[in-house]
Amino acid sequence: MTEWREWSAWRQVGAAAVDEVGSAATVGTAAARAVAELARNVADHAPEVFPEPIRDAVDLLLERQPVMAPIANLRNVVYLALPGGPTEVAAAAIDLAERLEASTRLIGKTGAQLITEGSTVLIHSASSSVRSVLEEAKTRVSFNVCCTEAMPIGEGIEMAADLTAIGFDVEVLTDDVAIELVPGMDLVLAGADAIGPGSVINKTGTTALARRARAVGVPFYLVGAVEKVLPARLFERAVGRLRPESLAEVISLDWFTAVVSDVGILEPQEAVALAAGRPVADQLL
Repeated sequence: MTEWREWSAWRQVGAAAVDEVGSAATVGTAAARAVAELARNVADHAPEVFPEPIRDAVDLLLERQPVMAPIANLRNVVYLALPGGPTEVAAAAIDLAERLEASTRLIGKTGAQLITEGSTVLIHSASSSVRSVLEEAKTRVSFNVCCTEAMPIGEGIEMAADLTAIGFDVEVLTDDVAIELVPGMDLVLAGADAIGPGSVINKTGTTALARRARAVGVPFYLVGAVEKVLPARLFERAVGRLRPESLAEVISLDWFTAVVSDVGILEPQEAVALAAGRPVADQLL
């Protein structure tokens, strides 16, 4: 019985699975809400098919979004909740979605203090957390924003368009030019797809920017919520799913000045410790 593949909730899962432009937090939130809706539909209309639709949904999401920590964490919390039935799965997915949304707001308040009057901020690729920092800072000070194109997909161009729509004056730089202009920046901000023990996965080009920033003494902050931190085993799996054609890369946490998170500005290794006691579903080990 596969009629659940015709449900709106399944189409929402599919939309999150193929989103190549959205940030990890945005995609993760949409995916979590879609899985929660799918679980509620299963409970109400087809309890006999549980847990097939739920497993298929989170497995599809991870297959298509292999390095996004919120997706890996969603799959983990769903597998942990499966013994409790579809209602518990829905509750777990909604809880994750709400934590992701709340974390973005908190990160904005935490990171805004790093941006001072008249400063110039370079951002790399698309990140809802970075956008939250910029929006919060804009209520306090005036500053300039430069954005890398983040090719080949151009997430940075999309990010710049979104920022322009809400009142920012953004200068879009090609990736090569951005590296050359790092000495003229006051700080660099980049989001994260996943944070693990000693390393982070983020869009291609992050390493080159980080090295340039370190060489010229410009602070480079990684911006990411606690839900971007993966337990060691899940992070290892995420790294293992990277392919030569992947548009992401692994970067040592040592390249970053600090991590701007929803629980404060942390030393890189402090951020890693946040996942130390997090349970992982047996099926995922």
